[in-house]
Amino acid sequence: MSWQAYVEAAQGLGFTKVTLIARANYQAVALSAQTDIATAWKDGDKDINENQELLDDWTSVDKKVFCFYQKKFNIILREGEKDGKQLLVCASGNDICLARQFATIWFIAYGQKKSMAMKKEAKGDKKEEKAKGFAGAQQAFAKMSKDIWDALDEAGI
Repeated sequence: MSWQAYVEAAQGLGFTKVTLIARANYQAVALSAQTDIATAWKDGDKDINENQELLDDWTSVDKKVFCFYQKKFNIILREGEKDGKQLLVCASGNDICLARQFATIWFIAYGQKKSMAMKKEAKGDKKEEKAKGFAGAQQAFAKMSKDIWDALDEAGI
């Protein structure tokens, strides 16, 4: 499967932004859009370098937030070994960000929680409308792991 096919698979799960970056040279190997790349930006007076965010030790409990797609996310789950594969599950309000460090790439994906919209029927009855997104960060992580990341692990990426 091509790198772009993994982006499309993640979009099929409900992620709206997906970025795959080569660890060897920091080049984006696949993107959901040309704007979905690691950038530098300011958070108030603090400079944020998203490439540095990728390099940081994600296993450190001192790291409370992960910044990507010009947003700050609170880390709610971290797994991995300092010098090995690592992953982050992050959220901020209705925004969800998943990041995974494989041997050769970083895989970052962004999506949103579902909002429960009600739609009025002609007779005044209300009917739930199927909303796009995820029930929460844990569901997003479970889908990504099962449908995409487990296969990349098995392939030794």
